[in-house]
Amino acid sequence: MLQPFDVDEQGKDEQSRVDYLYLQRTLKDVSGLDLGFYKERQMLRRLRGFASRQGMTSLRTLADEIRRDRELRQQLTDYLAINVTEFFRNPERYDELARTVLPAVLQRTDALRIWSAGCSTGAEPYSLAILLEEMGAGGPEKHRILGTDIDREALAEARRAIYTEERLKEVSRERLQRFFTRLPDGRWQVNERIRRYVSFSQHNLLEDRYPADQHLILCRNVIIYFTDEAKREIFARMAGSLVPGGYLLVGSTETIFYPGQYGLKSVAPFLYVREG
Repeated sequence: MLQPFDVDEQGKDEQSRVDYLYLQRTLKDVSGLDLGFYKERQMLRRLRGFASRQGMTSLRTLADEIRRDRELRQQLTDYLAINVTEFFRNPERYDELARTVLPAVLQRTDALRIWSAGCSTGAEPYSLAILLEEMGAGGPEKHRILGTDIDREALAEARRAIYTEERLKEVSRERLQRFFTRLPDGRWQVNERIRRYVSFSQHNLLEDRYPADQHLILCRNVIIYFTDEAKREIFARMAGSLVPGGYLLVGSTETIFYPGQYGLKSVAPFLYVREG
């Protein structure tokens, strides 16, 4: 089995370093995904694990294969996307949104625009839609939630909106009965009205244009493997995507240091508002 590459041993394994840079250039060329924005140590471990499971003995071989094999290229891109998601993950964050954030922005507009960045299989945007429905805020005819992710397969699952009970462990029995339908195989599907709040689109945070004039952006546990430089770029662009008074919620490992440099102000743990 391939062993993880240790960046402290680069001088002893120059060929591995060259192969990694070759794969990095190849992946950017064929898919637009730039590994240069990711922390090298963690990315090398993931790439070597993927190559090993494919029966490949080097990252150069993997690079040559993804240039030739479109399906393998998509598998690798999907694999590099971290898809850990469940409904109402960290319930206290959703309590804060329902108690203060959503009422505050609803006082300023009756047509919310919300972006769930790195939404994976859709639990987060659907959780937001449930909050809006419970608040009687106006329904899917008024409010739009955009869920984006780089992983095409995760987005397909999000559109189907079918989940196992493991993904629903933070959903109360009342919410299950009101907003989900039990399927014959024991899984649950989000009801059509809730699904109508949400649209999904493939999006690369490092490459693609950001949606404008958002009232609330959630980007949680998405960029923990990015370099500090990439994080600064993403936070700056997200701040620019907010309307004045709009909110940005990040993950518990993604505190924004010196938010003022982005025109943001901290208002609660991991929650920021755009000033102006």
